Formats: sequence, structure tokens, C-alpha cells
Amino acid sequence: MEFIKKEIHNYTWKLKNIMQFTMDDTINVPDSHLDIERLVLVKGNVVIDEAKAMVDRFQVKGTLNYQILYCADKEGSVFDSLEGRVPFVEYVNADGTKETDYIEVHASLNDMTVTMLHSRKISLKALIGLDYQVKENENFSAVTDIEDLAGAKMLHGTYSMMNLRLQKQENLMVEEQVEIPANKPNIYQVIWKSMSVTGVQIKTADGYLLATGNLCVFLIYTAEEEGMPLQYFTLEVPFEKKVEEEEALEDMISGSVISLNQYNITVAPDENGEDRLIDITAEFTAEIKLYGMEELNLLRDAYSTEVEMNPKWRNFTMQHLLLRNCAKTKVTDTVMMQGQQAVLQICNVEGSVSIEETARSAKGILVEGVVGTQITYLNKAENGAIASGTFDIPFSYEIEVPGMREDVTYSIVPFIDQITAMMLNENQIEIKAEVSLEVLAFTNESARAVLDVELTPINMERKKAMPGVIGYIVKKDDTLWGIAKSYYTTVERIKQMNEKDSDSVSEGERLVILKE
Repeated sequence: MEFIKKEIHNYTWKLKNIMQFTMDDTINVPDSHLDIERLVLVKGNVVIDEAKAMVDRFQVKGTLNYQILYCADKEGSVFDSLEGRVPFVEYVNADGTKETDYIEVHASLNDMTVTMLHSRKISLKALIGLDYQVKENENFSAVTDIEDLAGAKMLHGTYSMMNLRLQKQENLMVEEQVEIPANKPNIYQVIWKSMSVTGVQIKTADGYLLATGNLCVFLIYTAEEEGMPLQYFTLEVPFEKKVEEEEALEDMISGSVISLNQYNITVAPDENGEDRLIDITAEFTAEIKLYGMEELNLLRDAYSTEVEMNPKWRNFTMQHLLLRNCAKTKVTDTVMMQGQQAVLQICNVEGSVSIEETARSAKGILVEGVVGTQITYLNKAENGAIASGTFDIPFSYEIEVPGMREDVTYSIVPFIDQITAMMLNENQIEIKAEVSLEVLAFTNESARAVLDVELTPINMERKKAMPGVIGYIVKKDDTLWGIAKSYYTTVERIKQMNEKDSDSVSEGERLVILKE
């Protein structure tokens, strides 16, 4: 006797949640930098380096990257900047988690506040959000067939399931060179440089993935000509990055996500030797997840008229794709400037989106989130000095999911498609954002696989005690297979004796069974 087996690789969703934690750190100004007189701009992002499963909890290691622009004199004409990284380790309680589980985490910087303690020290406080899922890794060998066993009868089943074919992390590097706007003077010294990403899409093709989006660059600088005011500009630079992946197929479902880790922006001379070119290097983390359909032909049950066969089963979960869609919503709000702040001119607007809560609804999934916005502007109240303000705009959106029910598991990845800010007057700004919500939803079905079959001698006393011919009345939930197995005969023999053309039986039906 020989068992033919197939390796099953699968993930079962155990837990999904959203939580927040705080970071608190103090930063000393290096000796090579000027004293701080006034903070101007603050920017940060969170990078997850590692997520490790433990018993009833998991560990998240990551880094908070920050950039700080400040004035070094009371007149606001001398600037300096700080940038750095603050590592963190956070433990998240998650009952039922095992060390072999897979942890998927997406982080967002929900708030970051920087305050001066004195001219050489600042305090940094951050609120970091974690959207996480705990998945159980199911790896086992299932019996598909049995060979060389006399008298064996086998019942097979064909299952169709959506399987996670590929899951990996990869670093991507995007490099672009662009020219500054023609109406701007040559760059002498860069005061501030920042970048955000909008309109990200990941498409799957045969042998590769294609990531596209826009790099939104914001630069503040001094010009070569003396006496000119501070200059600034924004650029939207489209990018396209091909990721070679042999296992990728065009018809696969992608749950892949890319997130910006670090970037570098430097000034380069053009062909005339003038500093008018911008070299951009952006480092992304790509979380590649590709799903594909898999047909499984597995042994469901087995018996023999010559030996007792006792199959050893295990249950497993099959996923079926319910929805793969990109829902879009518009978020609009009018914000008021606080205190002595008055807008002379808007220089730049950047945004990020985070999900605070999701819940099943009558039509699908209700998403509650926040668009965090940072506006850089010239402050009229301080004679046109550079200033910035941050505003959180809450939103609520219901994603329609036909066939939504309690056993549906889903993931939602939010990102900004576009964001704009317009002055209504010196104290009011209208912010408009387009938000995309990439949703991937699965239904989950429980199935049973045979792991092994134990053989024991047949119970001859029980078999002999049975009459040779049996009159049987079909009960509820009976199957022809189950009846044949119980009475040491075959489905074909019962069908022949009762002149049946199909394997179906109905409650109350009378059958004649001839024992072999």
C-alpha cells in the first residue's frame, strides 16, 4: 500500500485589529548645528523593520524618521535643519497568537509634536498607529490517492481555493532627475526638502510587478542673486518601477503594498553648469502578496470490504475571493488658522491617510479614518515668514461588498491620490483630498483533508452477524457512500440491486442491500 500525498500551504486569519501607541524622546542639537530660535516645519514617517510572533502577543520593531526645519535668528532669515531616526520596540497583546504565526503590520504616523525645551534641546512626541493581522500558517500533507490496496474504495473531492502563492518583502529604489521650474532662479542653498507619494498602483503581469505613482517634491531654497526672498516650488514626478518576479502571472490577485522609507534630494548642475537639476532617490519597502486559484483533488474518505480503514482527518480553511476593488472617496473641510497665524500665501500641502476603525455594515465595510494634512505657508502676521500648520480631517466611508457576512475576512490599504489647499481668506483654508481604499475580501469555507489511514483487521463477527440481504430505509443526511461503507458493500452494488442511475438518495427511500 502506498499513499500519494500533496503538500498544502495555506494561511488562516486569526485576528485583525487597529491600535495606537505613543513615543516620547528628547533630541539634542548637534554641536555642528545652530541654536534653535523658532521651529518652522516638522515631518516624519514610520518604517516597520520586523514583526515577530510570540505566545499571545507579538513584537514590532521599527523606526520613526523625522525632519525639523528651524530659524536660528529672531529675524527669521537664518535657517538650519535636523533629521534623524528614533528606533522603537513595541509589544502588542494578541490572545491566541503562536510563535509560528505570521504577523502582517501596516504603520501610520497619526500625530507628531515637537516642542523646544531650550535652544539646544527639543522634545518629540509621536502617536503611531498599527493596523495588524495575525495569520496561522497551515502546512500539512494531505492524501490524494491510495495505491496497491485490494478492495479499497475511495471517495475523492475537488476543491477550488484562492491560495497565497507568494509572500515576501523587497526593497525598491526609484531614481529620477528633473529640472526646477523655468520661472525659478538658480539654487544657491537648500533650506528644506521633503517628499511624499500619491497615486500608488501595483499591477501584476507575467514575470513581474509594475509599481507606479507620483513623487511630490517640495523645496525651499535661497537664490544665487543677493537680496531675493526665499524661493520655493513643488514638483510632481511620475515614477514607474518594474519588479522582476518569476512566479507572477497576469491573472493573479495582488495584495501588494509599497511604502516610502527614506529619500534623498540633491541639487546638480545642468549642461550649462547652473544648479537647476534635482536628483531624487526614493527607497521603498514592497510587501509582495500574490494570490492564485488552486484546484485540489483530495481523498475525502476510504473503506475496504477486506480490512478496516480508519482515516485520520484535519480541518482546514479554504479562501474564496469575494472582492478586489479600489474604492475612492473625496474628503473636504475648511480649517481655521489659530492664534496669530494669518496666511499670506500657501507654499505646499502634504497629506497622509490612516484608518482608525473598520466594521461590517449592512452593505459591506464601514471605514472610519483621518486625513492628516500639513500646510506650509507664508505668515502674514510675521511679515511673510515661513510657517506651517497641521490639521486632521476625519472621514467616514462605506465600501459596498456584495455577499458580505460574518465569516468574511478583509484587508484595506489607504493612500492619498491627490490633495490640494486653497485660501478662502487669510484665516481660512479649504482642503480637498481624494482617498483610495484598496480592499481585498475573502469568504472562508471549512474543508476536511485526510492526513493518514490506519488499517486494522476487519471485525468478522460483526460482518457475519449481518444478514445477507438487508432492507434499508434511507434516513435524513444519509449518502449512498455512507450506507455502502456501513454494510461492507459498494455504491455500484447498491445501485445495481436497486436499479438506480445516480448516487443520490432521498429520505424515506427503500433500498435492498446485498452484503458482499
